[in-house]
Amino acid sequence: MQGVAEKDPRNHGRSVKPLMNVALIGDTGIVGREIQNVLSHHDGAEVAFRKNSKRSEGRLDDCEFVFLATRDEESMALAPEMVSAGKRVVDTSGAFRLPKTQFEQWYQLEHQAPELLKEAVYGMPALFGDRISEARLVGNPGCYPTSVILPLHPLKTLIKGEATIVATSGISGARREVEDEPNELTYNYGRRHKHVPEIVCYSGFEVNFTPIVLHSVFRGINANIRIELEDRIKSLSDEEAARALEEAISNTYVPEDLVKVVQDSDEKRWGTKEVVDTHRLLVKVRVDDGFAYICSMEDNLGKGAASQAVENMNLMLGLPRLSGIEAAYGETLQH
Repeated sequence: MQGVAEKDPRNHGRSVKPLMNVALIGDTGIVGREIQNVLSHHDGAEVAFRKNSKRSEGRLDDCEFVFLATRDEESMALAPEMVSAGKRVVDTSGAFRLPKTQFEQWYQLEHQAPELLKEAVYGMPALFGDRISEARLVGNPGCYPTSVILPLHPLKTLIKGEATIVATSGISGARREVEDEPNELTYNYGRRHKHVPEIVCYSGFEVNFTPIVLHSVFRGINANIRIELEDRIKSLSDEEAARALEEAISNTYVPEDLVKVVQDSDEKRWGTKEVVDTHRLLVKVRVDDGFAYICSMEDNLGKGAASQAVENMNLMLGLPRLSGIEAAYGETLQH
């Protein structure tokens, strides 16, 4: 950390506390670039070291915190080195999200840091904020799992059985450029997608999952979940049952979680336009014939990746939880 307060142009020349020095490895990848975007609006931290496969800039030794926006293999190699050097780490790959056996089964890789994996904390602040604050290493959640776990987690006593999920995502989830010609590609459907065990582990429900990537859309996830109601909830009218689910979700989360239940009306239909370039997750609920139909929407590069990574950093460094995020995404954060 820098030791002398300076005048920061982002604070109109007023004296401010020195900024935390942060390292970003994988800065030219799509998640790395979005992390940089959020940190460029942060008044408590700045990127002092950046590295990719072609070059590095700055001094890693000056940094007390590291973002790994790298692939699974790289993260497994780098995380132990960073933690051993006394740095705290958020990893955005899948390398530190699952127990060893599940990781090796679903990712088809031998885990190279099993001891460190045992202490890694799943980086979903709305559910594990206290543990994240104390962690040395946080495994940042996947974008699809974030969109499913947050609405399902509060409903454990209200729904039952296996959840059927059909979710669309912009092409940025596949690290590609938008294509001019529309092309909706369903892939790894059933129980084959590597995010399935992550969803099961942290939602508490078995799932089948159909992901659809929209090649002509850059960012945004629209996840649609169908799951059976518990018998006591089935005895309610559809409207009463839907209200019970909505209240359970709303009452679980605090305002800083930015999880909001919304309802369609004749005047307003909620879609991904309301979540792109935000840190929100919006949830719509409908009940029909004993089943809940839950629509969950988020920005896969924001709350599903980069801004959630920055939120984890804020918790780990004792900074205000939404520092940088509110400024980066502006008034889109207002409910």
